[in-house]
Amino acid sequence: MANRTAPALELRDGDRSELERLTRAATVMASTAQRARIVLLAADGVGNQVIADTVGVSRPTVNLWRDRYAERGLQGLADEPRPGRPRRV
Repeated sequence: MANRTAPALELRDGDRSELERLTRAATVMASTAQRARIVLLAADGVGNQVIADTVGVSRPTVNLWRDRYAERGLQGLADEPRPGRPRRV
């Protein structure tokens, strides 16, 4: 059975312009811009493997950010605190 292409991700009202802004902003963390790029490509109907190759991540990473956006919208693209001791610099 061949892999099927995931359906285009449906964006919430007004999110496309914010996602596009995140990909261009100089003050946004690179990880946030990358996540925004993943969601935009998914919304345009690009296949997960093509997104992964284009953005430079794994296919499971694309799935993760598609799912997080679908569940929580733009807030789902933010970093979540990790359990354990905070990192020291």
